[in-house]
Amino acid sequence: MKRRKRSLSRTGGPCSLAGDPALAATLARCLDVDPEAKLPFTHGFHSYPARMHPETARRALEAFPGGAVLDPFVGSGTTAVEALRAGRPFTGIDLSPVAIEVAWARTRMLHPDECRRFERAGLDLAERAFAENERREFVYPSEALEERGWYDPHTLREICVLKALIDGAEELHRRLLRCVLSSIVVKLSYQAGDSDSRKDPRFRPRPRGAAFRNLADRCSELTKALLQLSSDLYKRKVERREPELVRADARAHAPRGPVDLVLTSPPYPGTYDYALQHQRRYWIFGEKPEPVLAAEIGARRDLEGRPGGLRRYREDLDRWLRLALGALAPDGKIVLLIGDGTAGGTLVKTRQLMIELARGAGARVAASASQERPEPWGGGKRQEHLLLVEKAPPAPAEPGTTGA
Repeated sequence: MKRRKRSLSRTGGPCSLAGDPALAATLARCLDVDPEAKLPFTHGFHSYPARMHPETARRALEAFPGGAVLDPFVGSGTTAVEALRAGRPFTGIDLSPVAIEVAWARTRMLHPDECRRFERAGLDLAERAFAENERREFVYPSEALEERGWYDPHTLREICVLKALIDGAEELHRRLLRCVLSSIVVKLSYQAGDSDSRKDPRFRPRPRGAAFRNLADRCSELTKALLQLSSDLYKRKVERREPELVRADARAHAPRGPVDLVLTSPPYPGTYDYALQHQRRYWIFGEKPEPVLAAEIGARRDLEGRPGGLRRYREDLDRWLRLALGALAPDGKIVLLIGDGTAGGTLVKTRQLMIELARGAGARVAASASQERPEPWGGGKRQEHLLLVEKAPPAPAEPGTTGA
């Protein structure tokens, strides 16, 4: 049986509920997804570690209807795609250029003829790249030379030939094709996987021409996904709204309000090193990884390898939460998926952490649904939580006083 591409956070299992019973039950239903279900639309394009399950995002959008939606940690755009399908205005923020470009690609609303034109362009480009690669003269760009330790020489050359041709394509195709190339470079490299930035000791050399074949295959996959998304919007007569995707730091960028729903999944403490995991990809987009490496929230290398990591993580969560609350409409909600992690080998219970941060920011965790995850962390099993945060109601006036 062919293994499906995922890179989703783990899903499934019974839920423990807390807070308002009806709201907690709603959150539990959002988590009650089938981990083996085929990912529809563009959700399966471009692996990205620990993505929110699209069914969780869809059900959350249905459970908390309204207008504008905000995702301060947009990642590969799961919430963006589902907000697009719901016809709701959407703003996504992320520090990573890889995330912003992939989210952009996954939310393209193209006419079927435009989808097929893109596929034809991608297949033609792969054929041209094969012919270009037969030429003896070839000068590696400087940014590619920094990647020499991660590829077989013939594979790196093929990637460079593809990138050079993609850089000369028209804008729409250029941006889409860069994302397609980004989706295959880790598979072609010595890197162990999308969620493991180390070199794979069991790496097997890729055959010559693998980069060209993989790019052509992935172009066809993306075309089918975009056609499915376009057909879905057309059949359901959903108004097409271009999502706003902003490359910025969620701790410093004040989103425009009012926002009816913040639906997001902030980084889990000490769990991933996203910037390192995507390091093969930055040069494809003409970017350097250093800015993201320096500013990444909750990275494993920070919480496990540097003193004060948990304090910084707590401060980072507090800063983005306050900005999100500031953009929230009076009756708006924040629904966030967050998992326990570790700091210095000690389990970090993120549900309790968010309860404390919400209280300090003048809000409250009104309900939660939590599922156990199998890994033992710090002597106990970690959990993944779906939390509902809302602004705390004003305290009742003391007897004998009058309101302002």
